[in-house]
Amino acid sequence: MSQLGKETRIIDPELEDYKDKYYRELRDGRFKVWHSEKILVCPYCPDSRDYSQSDLLRHANRIATESKSAGFKDKARHLGLIAYLERKLIEKIESLESSKIKQNIDEELVVWPWVAVVANIPVQRKNGKYFGESGKKLKDEWIKQGYNPCKVHPLWSWRGHSGVAVVEFGKKWDGFSYATMFVKAFEVNRHGRKDYYDRDGRKDDKLYAWLARDEDYNSDSLVGEYLRKNGDLKTVAAILKEEEVKTTKLIMGLETLIDEKSKKTEEIESFISRTDTEIEIVEKEKESMIEKCNQVREQMKEREKEQLRKISFEHERFKKQLEDREKELRAREAMNDTEQRKLDIERNMNQLAIMEQNKADERMLKLADDQKREKEKLHQRIIDLQRKLDDKQRLELQIKQMKGSLEVMKHMPDEDLEAKKKWDLVQANLKEKEEELEDLEALNQALVVKERKSNDELVDARKVLISGLSEYSSRALIGVKRMGELDEKPFIAAAKRKGSSREDEENAIKLASLWQKHLGDPSWHPFKVITVDGQIKEIIDEEDEKIRSLKDGFDEDVYNTVVTALNELNVYNPSGRYPIPELWNQKENRKALLKEGVEFLLKKWKAQKQKKRVYS
Repeated sequence: MSQLGKETRIIDPELEDYKDKYYRELRDGRFKVWHSEKILVCPYCPDSRDYSQSDLLRHANRIATESKSAGFKDKARHLGLIAYLERKLIEKIESLESSKIKQNIDEELVVWPWVAVVANIPVQRKNGKYFGESGKKLKDEWIKQGYNPCKVHPLWSWRGHSGVAVVEFGKKWDGFSYATMFVKAFEVNRHGRKDYYDRDGRKDDKLYAWLARDEDYNSDSLVGEYLRKNGDLKTVAAILKEEEVKTTKLIMGLETLIDEKSKKTEEIESFISRTDTEIEIVEKEKESMIEKCNQVREQMKEREKEQLRKISFEHERFKKQLEDREKELRAREAMNDTEQRKLDIERNMNQLAIMEQNKADERMLKLADDQKREKEKLHQRIIDLQRKLDDKQRLELQIKQMKGSLEVMKHMPDEDLEAKKKWDLVQANLKEKEEELEDLEALNQALVVKERKSNDELVDARKVLISGLSEYSSRALIGVKRMGELDEKPFIAAAKRKGSSREDEENAIKLASLWQKHLGDPSWHPFKVITVDGQIKEIIDEEDEKIRSLKDGFDEDVYNTVVTALNELNVYNPSGRYPIPELWNQKENRKALLKEGVEFLLKKWKAQKQKKRVYS
């Protein structure tokens, strides 16, 4: 700035204040000075032309110091512009110097891995040799100061500790940062390399440190020998380039690995998708076969139970007749000798009848065993029937193929003798396969008829067994339960909780009878259809008016009793809506097997037989 400007600032403080104000406005960007890197304009002159930075500086200096027509504020504005341009010029010079220094650093040879040299370490002479501080102690001290060296290696010669140590900072860039900070701390206090060698023989107790470079590496000292053995000379730019190459190779390798993994993943996903589709098809076929097999098995069980029920009913009826006859005979034991002899004759006849009954029981047991074996045979026949069906389908396919071959051969020329022979052979095979198919269909029909007959016999046996067990107490292990019949006990229990009068119990019985009538009404169907896991099910519709009134007005036990009976009717007799007798396992509360009913009946018969022997 000119001498006049300096004098103005000293003489007129107000002008200095305005100058500072306009300088801040330009610094904060409120006025535009630069239109491009080389073209500038004066923001305070309306008709300003384009200037270079030096020309604009002369323009502002002329108005601020030489113009007589310029006002007070115009001079202050141009003084602020001068200060702003001078500051920008200084920043530009500093930036150029910084770039030049950085370029010099990038091109300068340094020792890598990063190493600093520390000199003038205090030593003491003992027994003809020099000793100084250990590397570990120095390392711990510098770690506490925040420089994080990897290793401190004091250099020793034949005379002992040399007073010099090499500080290693590793190969990473943070090591370079720590090494630079470490050296800068010494250079700030004028304890760098140049300071160490410029002492001119003066001695002090201060440490000197500098970053190891080519002059240290190539020297003939202990430092040079150590550096050549443990490091290399490289430029910072070369180290950066090596790191970039390594990083690029690593990224390319990772990208290749990711592509391979992605391709492998797609192949695995495709394989899993195909496998899932195949498994789904197989599962559907399996479920269909299981469903058909279960239907056949249930039909066989029903017929078996009905057949045993009939046998049991006849057995019980005949047994009751024998028991009544035995009672009459025992009542006549006190008669005279004549009557006694008659009684003995009657007893003998009764014993003969019992023997006959035993034989009949044995026949019944044998019949049950036969039914069991017949059931097993029937199951095997079902398997055979399935296999025959597969054979039949295979034959039908072969016949279709042969017929297709015959149609092709019919259109061949008559001169082709070889084709004629093949045609005759295929026609003979076709006839043989058709005969075999007819035999399989006949066998299949016979098996189906036999299966239906066996199922009918099992159903009849179950009906007989239900009829025979109807007389036993409901507490017996195996008995007869009327499916869909309402239990009055929950109604009576609910009435007792409200009041214990006789009238309350009678009202409860009437209420149970009323709900039994509701259950028997075919027009009342309080069910709704839902889908669970792909299967259609019928459940109680709780929004039904009667169901809702039942749930709101009565205990949970009463509600559950009505719902249970309603579900039973929906399963056993949905159209007639009246109770159906069923063979029941009272202990496990489930539908009893035909085998369980027969075993229970035989056990009762054996106990009764043992009792008769005791009284005889």
